[in-house]
Amino acid sequence: MGNWKRAIAIDFDGTLCENNYPDIGEPNWNVIYQAIQEQKHGAGLILWTCREGKLLHDAMEACFDWGIQFDAINESLPEWKEHFGTAPRKVGADEYWDDKAVPVKDGSLDIKNNEKLTIEELKEMAGLPVWCSDSECWTLVECDKKGPWKDVPFVSFRKNGSSFTWNVVNRELSCYRGKV
Repeated sequence: MGNWKRAIAIDFDGTLCENNYPDIGEPNWNVIYQAIQEQKHGAGLILWTCREGKLLHDAMEACFDWGIQFDAINESLPEWKEHFGTAPRKVGADEYWDDKAVPVKDGSLDIKNNEKLTIEELKEMAGLPVWCSDSECWTLVECDKKGPWKDVPFVSFRKNGSSFTWNVVNRELSCYRGKV
């Protein structure tokens, strides 16, 4: 991008500090130090967070106390907006530092922690897709909130024109965040 500042969008909760939302978590000094070093070497830092109002103000104060000064808050760097002539909702950056991020490499998700999901993890993932090695396809996790199947994870999928719903516990299914 020519002589522009390299832009780094940095999440707050879980990245700059431990996730203790809506409170401020303990600072992650390694991430903070790296951000400060990147800025010293010419990068523009963007605070990239879902916090708004007082919660955003609290996060900005914490960052100031930790020695981080941002070039933008929840928006692209000014030179990026000027160059593209837009201010889209998505923050433009060269890098996104976020504890929830899953990198894409060579057209595939690079899931570092792709261990078999526990029953407790599957319960928390209701409505989300998982890879079920037993069905050899992506499935949706379902979990009833009441009744005889309360808190029992099921996976639902379609294969060869048929619909299936399997009880993860009874079938002892192996489910993962990414394809194995």
